[in-house]
Amino acid sequence: MKIVRGKPRIMADINITPFTDVVLVLLIVFMVATPALYESSLKVELPHGTTAEDARKDVVVTIDADGGIYLDDRRVDLENLGKAVMEMTASGLEPQVIVNGDRNVKYDAVIAVMDVLAQSGVKNPGLGIEIKR
Repeated sequence: MKIVRGKPRIMADINITPFTDVVLVLLIVFMVATPALYESSLKVELPHGTTAEDARKDVVVTIDADGGIYLDDRRVDLENLGKAVMEMTASGLEPQVIVNGDRNVKYDAVIAVMDVLAQSGVKNPGLGIEIKR
């Protein structure tokens, strides 16, 4: 065996393995944390569907199993829902309004909310569903 003595050679290439490890860990952390940011604090069982349109959820109206109405996690009465929605949509933009109704809610409650939204000038409100996987 030949042993080379003398001046040690400087390593010219960069080791990117630690950098790649850190980037992958950050990616996993963001993938796990992002859904928690967009979930509502209200627990509602949405009906299941096979397709859904990917829509911005600017304004969310939720109807729980007892018929309680919530506008972006804030409880409102049916009489005040129209006024509150008009205040939220007064900026001139036309936000997407999504109605999340519990699967056990009475159909009349959903129709009443949709009617108030229509009277408030909301065009094409969407219905929230949970996609079957």
